[in-house]
Amino acid sequence: MMARSEKSENKNRVLGLDIGNGYGYVSLLENPKNDPIPLLPASLSTQGMPTTAYVKPPNGEQIDVFSDGRAAEQKYARTPQQLVYAAKTRLPELTLKIPGIERPVQAGHIYAAAAHDLLVLAEKELANKGIPPVYDVVFTFPAAFADNVPVLEIMQENLGKVEINGKPIQVLSRLPEPAAVAIDYLHYMQHIAPEQIRIKKNEFTVLVYDLGHGTFDTAIVTAQSEGTPYKMHAKDGLEEVGGKDFDNVLYQELLSVLQKQYGFEPQNEIQRAEIMREAVKAKIALTDDNSYLASVMNQQNEYCEVEITRERFEKLSEPLVFQTLEVVQKMLEEAEEKGITIDAIVLSGGGSKVPMIRTSLEKLVEDKYPIIMHRPSEAVSFGASRFAGASRFGYGDGVAHKEDTKEESENKEIETEEKKPVTEEEDDNVKNTNPVLEQQTDRCYGIWYPSEGKLEGEIRFLVTSGQTRPFRSEPISFVSQSSRIVIKVFQSKEKNQVLETDAEHNCDGIVWIPFHVKKGTKYNLTLTAQENYGVQVDIQSDNGEHYTKSTTDEWKKLTDE
Repeated sequence: MMARSEKSENKNRVLGLDIGNGYGYVSLLENPKNDPIPLLPASLSTQGMPTTAYVKPPNGEQIDVFSDGRAAEQKYARTPQQLVYAAKTRLPELTLKIPGIERPVQAGHIYAAAAHDLLVLAEKELANKGIPPVYDVVFTFPAAFADNVPVLEIMQENLGKVEINGKPIQVLSRLPEPAAVAIDYLHYMQHIAPEQIRIKKNEFTVLVYDLGHGTFDTAIVTAQSEGTPYKMHAKDGLEEVGGKDFDNVLYQELLSVLQKQYGFEPQNEIQRAEIMREAVKAKIALTDDNSYLASVMNQQNEYCEVEITRERFEKLSEPLVFQTLEVVQKMLEEAEEKGITIDAIVLSGGGSKVPMIRTSLEKLVEDKYPIIMHRPSEAVSFGASRFAGASRFGYGDGVAHKEDTKEESENKEIETEEKKPVTEEEDDNVKNTNPVLEQQTDRCYGIWYPSEGKLEGEIRFLVTSGQTRPFRSEPISFVSQSSRIVIKVFQSKEKNQVLETDAEHNCDGIVWIPFHVKKGTKYNLTLTAQENYGVQVDIQSDNGEHYTKSTTDEWKKLTDE
């Protein structure tokens, strides 16, 4: 859904916001013929803004991520107990218990704090470039979150509470991270890269391998014929595997060797944090070097040195890499079943810099496809910016288009004038789609329905997998038995199914939505799988009585009867 913002003072501009688990990045598409503009100071533009958060005692109401030019992990190195790493992956936990904090802290608040500090940096960069403040954003999310609608709504709700210069941020849409990588890579290779290496084929399909700090994401996306959106055929991911897990592998190795060689065991959080910093340094160094000499000070103020080789690191990391390769193999099999030919594998995310990622993929695919590293830090934000640019540049912002002739331009103006205006009754969530990327439903969506002979009822699916988002179902009819009804929305557990009904225990609940209606009245109900991965319920009577609620609504509206 690319809704209009009423509160932004700069309605034509939209930021691409990637709040990563390790680093965040934000950018703006000013010219569709060029790359988006990074909106970070030069010192952060290569890797992004660190997003580790410090929750301040005693009550946790203040959260510092990046301020005064320094990251929280630097500023609070002596009190690491209150540092929260990879907050985005912890959003499903809802609340976090943090040592030294009086009560649990909402994970969404920590996520919002990272967004706030990232957007403060962006606002300063906009001012430096003479561009007015921008309060509209498109944010990205891990592919593994695509089927977790409640978590997506937590992300959006908390972003909506962020204020810059006293003005709230407006979320226009959201996008899976591997899809954003594909958009950025494909557009760059079609229109911006040096002529000799540009994509020349009418159709070109990539498999994205995006290993970020906290999650692994993958997607298959095709650049179709000129003038049509990119098409995402499939996506998948692991929310429990990311670069942080490779850090932890080295951390555990250091702990083991330090104990065996020196009899040294860390006694407090400060010492453990120091060893973790050495583990991170080792991972980065082993990207280019064959060995790294870690150095840690013990309780006697003596340095304990441990050599870690790339060979040892790769041996320890094999189980993690294997998990990602299993997902890639499944995606390749799905592509083959659908008759999709992969042209290239695109690596992105900081974790993909680990050399064994490329070599393992090469073995898996037996050199069938080229494997290309593409902007590991910026691609997600850049792709979101290009996706967001549809609201500013219209159909031409993200896909290939030939230049219009004068006659074609005139015809276009005539066609625009002849179009009927969208009435208030027509639904923007269904009518307005983003012209950059075509996305499909992976799962079936339905509602709980009473069933003859089954006391527990069943789930009746109205939207099946493989439908282009946004997709509105055919209506089903019911007669209200009371003035209050509750629509229970579910999704299938399995992907790529065409189901009509299923038992409730075979499905995942999404949301319960109450409506206040007229008792004894016949209503038609439709379910919409929205473009932003939300779900919308519409009920309408024959006399025109119409109610609409969506998972993207504020909680008060969603639960208000």
